[in-house]
Amino acid sequence: MRIRDLTNGYERDPLLKVGVGAMIIALGFATVVVVAASLSRPMEVAVAKPEVKSSTGPLIRSDPGIDPWVERDIPSPKPQVVPPPEPKADSQPVPVPDKQPRSQPKPKPEQRTQTLPQDDGYPLPTNEQVSAANDPHRYKLPQGAIMALSIPSIGLENVPVLNSDTKGALDRGVVHLPDTSMPWSNTPERNVYLAGHRLGWPGTGSHLVFYRLNDLEGGERITLRGKEGRKYDYRVIENFVVGPEDDWVTGRVRGRDLLTLQTCTPIPTFQWRLIVRAERI
Repeated sequence: MRIRDLTNGYERDPLLKVGVGAMIIALGFATVVVVAASLSRPMEVAVAKPEVKSSTGPLIRSDPGIDPWVERDIPSPKPQVVPPPEPKADSQPVPVPDKQPRSQPKPKPEQRTQTLPQDDGYPLPTNEQVSAANDPHRYKLPQGAIMALSIPSIGLENVPVLNSDTKGALDRGVVHLPDTSMPWSNTPERNVYLAGHRLGWPGTGSHLVFYRLNDLEGGERITLRGKEGRKYDYRVIENFVVGPEDDWVTGRVRGRDLLTLQTCTPIPTFQWRLIVRAERI
């Protein structure tokens, strides 16, 4: 019996060598088959995959039969205009600062509802009437007069003053504008406002009563006398011209005790108002 070398038996046994070789060949063939199979599978899948066509075709322009929507031209909203509040019946328009003479302090408005009295439509005076207007003239107080006005420098004495601004009252003498101050008003300041015709109707108490009012330039004395006989003396401080709507001149001036005389100017258009102001002395 042959004894085999256990450490090198695989080299000495011919059958073992054949078996090992066959195993190696089989493993190599299997490897080749696996590699070939892995390379050929994607190609088969690519060939077997059906062709996919695009579901979107080319754009074709056509008339859909519907008019396109056009945005309306909507104008922008107009700004809301808030009208000024209606003036109350017993209120006076707010004074206009740029029409006020610079030399005058801003007056405190009193109650006024109309423009300054107008003097037009009267006949121009004759030379004889003008000459008579330059002479001193004493008036008689009619019934209803609240006081008398005297301006010695222009020949006026005891001119009747009526507390009304109507045309009828203006034709009877000099009018005191209602709701303006009285010489005896119990207020911190006063502005007694009187108006008279520059011409007026011949034969009436107002004819040429303030014809020479423009002669008052400063320093002249003016006196008001109440029905009870009390006198109120003033001295002229200035004269100026305003428009017929500038009724701020009827208002009081803070801390001042004033008398204001008004007539129309110039002759014969009378589109302005001549204002003479005097201060209590």
